Amino acid sequence: MSFRRYEITLPTRYNDGQPIEPEKYLITRREIGGRFGALTLLPQPVQGEWTYQQAHYEETNMRIIADVEDTPENTEFFIQLKQRLKQRFQQLEIWIVSYEIRIV
Repeated sequence: MSFRRYEITLPTRYNDGQPIEPEKYLITRREIGGRFGALTLLPQPVQGEWTYQQAHYEETNMRIIADVEDTPENTEFFIQLKQRLKQRFQQLEIWIVSYEIRIV
């Protein structure tokens, strides 16, 4: 059986600097955990910066990791989740990185 890791980077503040409500993270965790039965939350701050239309942003993020079976259905779940997360967190982009893993 083949597995894939999905790492989701979530902002801790909206682009206007206001903090994101904790319940949005809980909804996201339940969405992923409810489907796959497990996830890892890394609440340690991860610093990032980016530029969009000549405006520079510096932000603090957190990550959620889910190790799941590598199936087309699971890939589609994360593609659709990304769109929901962009709306939920009011972001232009949400990074979800995926790569094959081997569990030993």
